[in-house]
Amino acid sequence: MLENKLKSEHLRKDQKREVRFWTETRWVFISSLTFVALFPAGLAAQTTSLGGLAPAQAAGFGTGVQTPLRFTGESVPENQVSLTVGASTLYDDNVLARNTERLSDEALSLESHFDIMRQTEHMTINFDYLPFFLLYRQFDQYDRLNHAADLSLTYRLASRVNLGLHDAFSYQNGVYPALTGQQILSGPTSPTALNQMTFAPTTRTLSNMPGLDLTFVTSQYTSLTFSGGYNQRKFGNGAEAGQPLYNSDGVSLGLKFQYRVTDHANFGFLLLHQDSTYQGGQIFGSRERSQIESVYLSVGSRLSPTVTVSAFGGPQYVRTFQSSGGSSVTGGIQSAGGGSITKEVLKTALNLSFQRSVSDGGGLYTSVKNTNVIFGARRRLVGRWDAALHGGASQVDTSLIQVASEKTESLIGGIDFSRPLRGASVFHISYDSIHQLSKGSLAAFPGFDRNQVTIGLDYGIKNTPLGQ
Repeated sequence: MLENKLKSEHLRKDQKREVRFWTETRWVFISSLTFVALFPAGLAAQTTSLGGLAPAQAAGFGTGVQTPLRFTGESVPENQVSLTVGASTLYDDNVLARNTERLSDEALSLESHFDIMRQTEHMTINFDYLPFFLLYRQFDQYDRLNHAADLSLTYRLASRVNLGLHDAFSYQNGVYPALTGQQILSGPTSPTALNQMTFAPTTRTLSNMPGLDLTFVTSQYTSLTFSGGYNQRKFGNGAEAGQPLYNSDGVSLGLKFQYRVTDHANFGFLLLHQDSTYQGGQIFGSRERSQIESVYLSVGSRLSPTVTVSAFGGPQYVRTFQSSGGSSVTGGIQSAGGGSITKEVLKTALNLSFQRSVSDGGGLYTSVKNTNVIFGARRRLVGRWDAALHGGASQVDTSLIQVASEKTESLIGGIDFSRPLRGASVFHISYDSIHQLSKGSLAAFPGFDRNQVTIGLDYGIKNTPLGQ
């Protein structure tokens, strides 16, 4: 009788585990399907309906995921759904992002923030969706609903097999760092990411960077990751920007091997293929295709409980095909590399990263040599105030294309102060600045300076626990 009772208990436990497994599987499938189908596809449909489109994270290096910069011991919410609403006032001293037509204006932003954080035995998911509606006092052509969304999902298919899905999506007019809730990130930027530091004049812009990773943990010390990604950048009517911009579509395939030398150090290599097509611009023809083959060696180490460093480098072989007869323009071999250092303590966290590689030209150009430095810091102040400081410098040049050598230099910076108030409300005030200058005989966009001041109040409406 006792034996039958034990068998019955084991059977019930097995049934519970099986039900839980399939429940989590359905949850992952529904969440992924909702994001992929609803946000990118639905919002892309809005883009085509405009009728003005011009033709034309403790993740290692090589993935499409970066982790937010955090203080030591900072708690991260888990297993909850949250909804926040807010309102902000914005002063913009160069709405069009063109110094030749420098016009300033004030705007009211009404925003909400929907966040899902879920962690179980088999799955971890973080999903952020932030829509905001801008109402300018004078420029009513920019009074539209804007969108920003991020997804990071990891699912354990088996004891040694992990599936990762990530996406960064935006559909908005111009650049609004304070309104899109951009976090300061640690570690180096993904080599497959779109260029985020070369800016086009203000126009309706859609960008999407989804990716998929399949990781096999081959031993206690080694892992092998197969990755695939897609990136897209689409601009609205070229008349808004003053001249047609380059829309881009790109795919990437990668193979990454990583070896854990010790509990605090690792090294690896990444083989990466990228294929990008640009169309719609004028400077280098209406259509161009670039193929990039890269080999990166990377090392990473936690030097102390609060300091992490990484470095990577390797050659890139670049081929460029122009639309006229499909002729190939020799790009040859380019050097690529970079690194980062991150320090996170109780009241201060900072990150400094450097990178040089071939990337897209942000809509101004096709493929370019991109060199950039990015800095970010967070600091807890007195009186429950928090400060976040970010900055960066970038230079892109078109010397890959033999017909010209144009250069665009960008300098960005900003600071944000925030303080929780009574209840679930948070007050914030921020300043952001962009300075950009282009040089060369074919430079179609000579540059601009833009400054924004934002003051806002956010209120947390609901936090719903999801259970374990």
